Amino acid sequence: MLLLAMPAYGEETFSIAGNVTFPEAEVIFVSLYTPERFQDFKNKSLPPEPYTQIIELSAEQKNGGRAAFVFKGIPKGTYGVVAFREMKKNLKRERSEYFRNPVSCYKMIRFSGNWNDIKLEVNKNIHGIEIRF
Repeated sequence: MLLLAMPAYGEETFSIAGNVTFPEAEVIFVSLYTPERFQDFKNKSLPPEPYTQIIELSAEQKNGGRAAFVFKGIPKGTYGVVAFREMKKNLKRERSEYFRNPVSCYKMIRFSGNWNDIKLEVNKNIHGIEIRF
């Protein structure tokens, strides 16, 4: 059973938004992790939508090296933000295929792997997150 802090009826939800910058990529994934799902996350598949944003980059975004992301309807809680990218040689035919592999197969941003480095408290709308590859 896969539950990721689904909002209860009438529960207040929030948005989380920002930008990803990169030297090269075809597809960018930005994922929200709960503390539980973050444990051994490299050997698990990506969190389901809406907790993973798949950004299939336009030519303009590729040339500019920048893409925006936004998560909507996220319940109050503690989350970690992790980004991955996929290069041209590994593109999938269907979006659902990206959720079948462990995240270790994607190129991840470099970070310590420490939960405290990526966590944020969601109790209001959060904007201006910057993720750099």
